[in-house]
Amino acid sequence: MDTTEHDARTAPAFTEEDARISELLALLRPLADLRAVNALAEWDQNTALPDGAAEVRGAQLATLQGVMHDRWTAPQLGTLLEELGTVVDQPKYRDADRGLVRQTRRAYDHATKLPRGLVEEMARVGAGSFEAWRKAKSQNDFALFAPWLARTVTLQREVADRLGYAETRYDALLDLYEPGMTATKLDALFAPVRETATALLRRIQTEGQPVDASCLEGEFPVPGQMELSESLLRFMGYDFERGQLAQSPHPFTVEFGSPYDVRVTVHPDKRFIQAALMAALHEGGHALYEQGSAPALTRTPVAGGASMGAHESQSRLWENAIGRSQAFWHTRFAHVAEAYPRQLAGVDAETFTRALNRVRPSLIRIEADEVTYNSHIIIRYEMEKAIVNGNAAIESLPGLWNAKYRDYLGIEPESDSEGILQDIHWTGGFGYFPTYTLGNLYAAQIYATLRKEFPDFDQRLAGGDTSFVLRWLRERMYVFGAIYLPEALIQRVTGERPQPEYFTRYLTAKVEETYRLPATSHGHTHA
Repeated sequence: MDTTEHDARTAPAFTEEDARISELLALLRPLADLRAVNALAEWDQNTALPDGAAEVRGAQLATLQGVMHDRWTAPQLGTLLEELGTVVDQPKYRDADRGLVRQTRRAYDHATKLPRGLVEEMARVGAGSFEAWRKAKSQNDFALFAPWLARTVTLQREVADRLGYAETRYDALLDLYEPGMTATKLDALFAPVRETATALLRRIQTEGQPVDASCLEGEFPVPGQMELSESLLRFMGYDFERGQLAQSPHPFTVEFGSPYDVRVTVHPDKRFIQAALMAALHEGGHALYEQGSAPALTRTPVAGGASMGAHESQSRLWENAIGRSQAFWHTRFAHVAEAYPRQLAGVDAETFTRALNRVRPSLIRIEADEVTYNSHIIIRYEMEKAIVNGNAAIESLPGLWNAKYRDYLGIEPESDSEGILQDIHWTGGFGYFPTYTLGNLYAAQIYATLRKEFPDFDQRLAGGDTSFVLRWLRERMYVFGAIYLPEALIQRVTGERPQPEYFTRYLTAKVEETYRLPATSHGHTHA
């Protein structure tokens, strides 16, 4: 199905016959083009940049950031936003217009509060920090990354101070990724998640039947993993006419103008087949969201996802709720077994699915099971708060990381590479990690709604059909891009505001099924 096909009656569009909306779009579209070129340079940096080109790429990115900053702070844009702000709530304007003005105002406010020199310095440090992180990880030496991390912290604190915040600096950075979110709100949302995970781990250890996951480990040559990753993406509905799959040190998704150019990467591990397959589903979820954006929104600030939490809801929905289900692998497992007949001899779809759902505390976040995954996020969230708010010194971070893994998961990294250096995110700043757990909460609520809408959900999936899921998500969520704020969007999609209980019920039901545990009152629902 063409990713740009949408029902003309429901697809959002701007009121371009209004002169001020037209003028705003004329200012914004070149800005979107510059941002796309910037993203293309970052894609290249992650996938193909020669080792000796890091410094010049940093300069190029800084120049692009500076040019974009000048355009975002143009007085003409400020004047136009002031005028539209007084009229856009009138009935003659559409939701797309209101979303456009809101998102543009947000970006304009951020840009006018951050001087060009700071923006350029962040780009230079980000590029240098990425290269330092890559070398530090490969050489297992945090000391190579520490000076760059210290520079990032200093810059991020300045950003927070300039943007402003009600309680702590960290709130200002968090708001960049999830509008309106604060650490206080997160603490309340995360509490039931942490409590449920702890209780489920205890039940697994005392009552659960063992799960054999040995079929996921062995010798899995990378070319086969890349072919399987591509096959999974196609099965989900990812459009390769407007996309591309590559390898990178850390899996990611990037768009250069949604829905027309959205690319993904995976990072295969030849000893562990789960890593690439789950990354393909995870990044594929992000990409489907971007590819489902209404074409009318292209080259504007409302193209693509509503927030990082909304985005993560789609990566986690496709990776976990759908991609770790037995119904999903009923038809897909044959492709895996065909690619690796010797490694998977005697393994069936049910055994493979149970292996994918095994719960075992591990050191690597992107390989974590659904029960312990949020502990990885909460560790990073607590460390980020400590770093940004000045409660932890840079040199103490590896030890602090290891101590938290001991406390939360009962395990401890033996090296910096599998500890504090495992994630790329801190090369660019702070505030992103909590959106992964928010995404889990949103995903479970959307999944419950899907199952209610389609009582034969499992039968359809087991029959090899995912198109009904993608079609429903496009019509209910993807097509609207960032027109609505995250909370309003979730309410439109599911009929109610975000509720963490959907996730705790979903997780309980999944664990009880996987570990053959007696069903509790929560375990009877597919929420």
